[in-house]
Amino acid sequence: AALSRSGRMHLCLAAPLSVALCSVIGISFVALLYVGVVGVPDRDDPRVIKDRFLRVGGASAFGLLTVACATTPRLQRTDECPPPAPVFQWLGLWSPALEIIPAALAVALPLCVTMLLFLGPLVQSWVESKSGLSAPLLRGIQAQSPEARLQQVRNLLVGPLAEEWTFRTCMCPLLHSAGFGEGMIVLIASLIFGAAHIHHRVDARVPWIVVAVQFTYTSLFGAYSTYLFLRTGFIYGPLLAHSFCNFMGLPNFAGVPSHPRARVLTCAYLTGLLGFTAIVSLDAVVRTRLFHSMYWDERRGENGVADG
Repeated sequence: AALSRSGRMHLCLAAPLSVALCSVIGISFVALLYVGVVGVPDRDDPRVIKDRFLRVGGASAFGLLTVACATTPRLQRTDECPPPAPVFQWLGLWSPALEIIPAALAVALPLCVTMLLFLGPLVQSWVESKSGLSAPLLRGIQAQSPEARLQQVRNLLVGPLAEEWTFRTCMCPLLHSAGFGEGMIVLIASLIFGAAHIHHRVDARVPWIVVAVQFTYTSLFGAYSTYLFLRTGFIYGPLLAHSFCNFMGLPNFAGVPSHPRARVLTCAYLTGLLGFTAIVSLDAVVRTRLFHSMYWDERRGENGVADG
């Protein structure tokens, strides 16, 4: 059987089937937001937010059910299959090979690297708070109305949790089982993740140009979050990174040239972007043994040879 009594799961799908199942998961995630809904919903209406909490919960359960159904023996290939592993390891919840310190790093390092990427906006918020300017970051923290708090719960907790579970925890095992390499998994998962945000053309009532921009940056974030999941083998780092990115929002690049501290902010933005790019690129090349992820071909830095 593909799922043994010991809790070890065997998953070995054909490539077209794995992509099709991931597409079904992505489509169902969006479709469940609108099934039975009359008219165009206001996504910031408290009643809509609470209703969608239940709906994305159902979509998350459907994603897990899809993975479970994919373990059906008659769907499995017999050539070049990943070795069986505990179910919790496939889902990025736990790894039997990881010790306490590497596990803590798997959670903390993704957040630290993400904060480096946002070094410019973080410095900008600090400068504006010191100079008495209106800092968007502080406005987000200080929002006290029930509606604002509910939106924060959606943006910082429920949304990231549902999306990371659906688009990383449920999709990455399916794609990995089909023999896709890390780059292809990142590409496929990120495109499905970006496409799943096109529906904001309806509920947020934004122009298509805004939808195109949102598709671009959500796809880029999806690629980064998928990389974090594959690299660490855990969902916790991507989840924290997702919440942090939602909290920060899009950087205000256009406001930097006219800012009173333009030079400082330019330096911070460039340092963050270049530092982030260097760390991620170097990690992808060196592949230091850190997390023993089942999804990532870790290599010893001394010789650059993949472990057997």
